[in-house]
Amino acid sequence: MNHPERSSLTRRDLLKLAGASFTIGGFHGGASAQAYPDKPVKMIIPYPAGGGADAWGRTVAAKLEKVLGQPVVFDYKPGGSTTIGADAAARSPADGYTIFMIDSTAFAYVPNMRKINYDPIKSFTPVGLLGVGPMLLIANPNLPVRNIPELIAHAKANPGKVTIASAGVGSPHHLIGEFFSNRAGISLTHVPYKGAVQYVADLVGGQVDLAVSTITPVLQHIATGRLRPLGVSSAKRSSALPDVPAIAEQGLAGFDEKPWSCFVAPAGVPPAILEKLRAAYKSTIEDPEVSATLRKVGLEEVGAWTPAQIGDQMQADLVKWGDIIRKANIRLDS
Repeated sequence: MNHPERSSLTRRDLLKLAGASFTIGGFHGGASAQAYPDKPVKMIIPYPAGGGADAWGRTVAAKLEKVLGQPVVFDYKPGGSTTIGADAAARSPADGYTIFMIDSTAFAYVPNMRKINYDPIKSFTPVGLLGVGPMLLIANPNLPVRNIPELIAHAKANPGKVTIASAGVGSPHHLIGEFFSNRAGISLTHVPYKGAVQYVADLVGGQVDLAVSTITPVLQHIATGRLRPLGVSSAKRSSALPDVPAIAEQGLAGFDEKPWSCFVAPAGVPPAILEKLRAAYKSTIEDPEVSATLRKVGLEEVGAWTPAQIGDQMQADLVKWGDIIRKANIRLDS
């Protein structure tokens, strides 16, 4: 019996249909985007476990897991002034299953100090802002200073003898410390570490005199009197330490340096998947419990910028810190 409504398909026709089905069901369209996420998401952190970045990441991950319905697996890649983590993130598959938590270091500081294997703008796509984090200039109580004017006077009387720790050469801690020293007209001896756990331990133990630190790792030590806060790097006081005056309040008017942290993904994540990832992150960071926890440990403007605003800030800071770094002649070993 003839069936005129049926048309015969050649082998070539079948191959074309198979190709079309792959495109629709693959990364360019429906099926994989609809299924996303169907496996754990990896969060790369370029600092050691136990520091401020780790605490922030775990706060976000606890809620993000519930929103995505998948585990968030931590991948710590410290060292190289965050470039080890940045390299790994840039080389990861652009499939929505890798996110990278990073501060201004990888985007604004390090690219102005050494050759890198990634493009700070083109290698990543913003997912969402974590927050803006004022830094804290903090001292071991054995150092005979209680505020910024006393520190400046002591350092001028003992040039090069006062040591200041940071989370590594080229880190926000290091550059803000250098910027402070230049503004104050003093000479401090920089002692770089790989992360907060290490420099906080030595600061409490008296092996170093000062540190520029994020607020989270030192809150407990401030409460017990084992560390003494001298000043906050932002123009306004931190809500986490409202009794600690800003550096700008203590004779260095206009001092206002507060690195920002965000989450990015490798460039090239398919738009439908990127939209889902951004929506999941937005839901996470806007959760009242998450945002309150992050503010409590010193972050400001939690989740306040759009991905487009993050991109604009990356570009602006790359130029701004390039000028500062060149004038200070700060370089990293390549």
